Amino acid sequence: MNNGLSHSAQNQLMSWAIGLVLISVPMPYTYSSIALAILGAVAVMGMWHRQCNWRPSYLWPILLFGLCVLSLIWTQDSGKSLRGISRQLPLLVMPLSFLFWPKFDRRIWQKGFYIGGLAGAGLGLFAVARAALRFADQGDYSLFFYHQLVDFWELNAIYVSAVSAIYVLFFWLVCWPEQDRSWRALSLGAVHLGMLILLSSKNMILMTLLVLLAAKAYTHRKRIKKLVVLGVVAAIAAVVLSQTPWASRWAQQQSTPIADAWQCEGFTDIYPWTGTTLRVFFTRVFYEQLSRDQAWLTGYGINAGQAKIAEGQNRYFVYCGYNTYNLHNQYWQVIFELGVMGGILLLLLLGYLLRLGLQQRDWFILGSALLMIALMITETYLWRQRGLIHFMILYLAFTAAVNTKSEQRNLSQNK
Repeated sequence: MNNGLSHSAQNQLMSWAIGLVLISVPMPYTYSSIALAILGAVAVMGMWHRQCNWRPSYLWPILLFGLCVLSLIWTQDSGKSLRGISRQLPLLVMPLSFLFWPKFDRRIWQKGFYIGGLAGAGLGLFAVARAALRFADQGDYSLFFYHQLVDFWELNAIYVSAVSAIYVLFFWLVCWPEQDRSWRALSLGAVHLGMLILLSSKNMILMTLLVLLAAKAYTHRKRIKKLVVLGVVAAIAAVVLSQTPWASRWAQQQSTPIADAWQCEGFTDIYPWTGTTLRVFFTRVFYEQLSRDQAWLTGYGINAGQAKIAEGQNRYFVYCGYNTYNLHNQYWQVIFELGVMGGILLLLLLGYLLRLGLQQRDWFILGSALLMIALMITETYLWRQRGLIHFMILYLAFTAAVNTKSEQRNLSQNK
């Protein structure tokens, strides 16, 4: 059956659908829902070919969603778990969207990422221009940094940093080499790198620079001079950044001993928590609470662990305002809510991406996997709609473009 559109036109539509999903990631949630609906509608067109683009990688997010539903059996709060299941729907819906799109290849997602990256650069320039106007009025340099730079649309600086970091790798590791080192790819990557630095996420900045350096070192491993230049540039960048207001966030992390968060038997309301010590304390709560309740196998149910986190905090007289905080670690959070099996499924998702990058010797896929692995140490990225959609579009785009063994045999026979 012919739906009236050529394969080329259909692939263009899929690229634009992926681009719209990426554009919607930092926007209010309504836009993300609309973008996902468009992706689903475009994918339905693929059903007319009566072919399925099944990949083994689709199984892991679907199983993770199934475990979320199954946790209704043991959840501590069925109402919260039902809301949590609706939030995790992209784990099911997005793989099904890719399933019905035949002959998905790398060019489709590359164009979609380019569209998303171009729009993301525009958003970054808008954020800086907005900060400049506010600075002219208030004279406060902090308006150019961290959460204050992106406080429109209730954005979180860490989440925007993750998006910017992926685009830096995309434009510099994919577009720049493939487009004969075009100034456009170089410039777009530079805009996203500038945003990444201003947003001040230590984790994302360090991982992005390490991936870039490793990729260039591997590519130019026989050119010693270029490696030396890269090292000098990295050292100069570190010195320059250490003299900016951005560096004060790094120094602040050293103000409280990390050991206190793990060993102290009580804290006052004015205890000087830092991002690092708070996360160490949450790890302590995670371990102690699951051990007390012997809940390692099942957890407390999807989206139903907050009361238990608060219970663990209250034993140490922690400021009550932190009772609404999650564990700020995706690995701990998924085990806390879905048990050890949830943790295993998450590792399988990340491991699949990591293996794919290594097998294909693709520094963009490998770097994206490493960024996500590092990010999830400090953020519950998949427990927020923005983070989940962003991760899933990366995961599915990369893995959908890989031929199965049977497809590889068919290609060899055709040749």
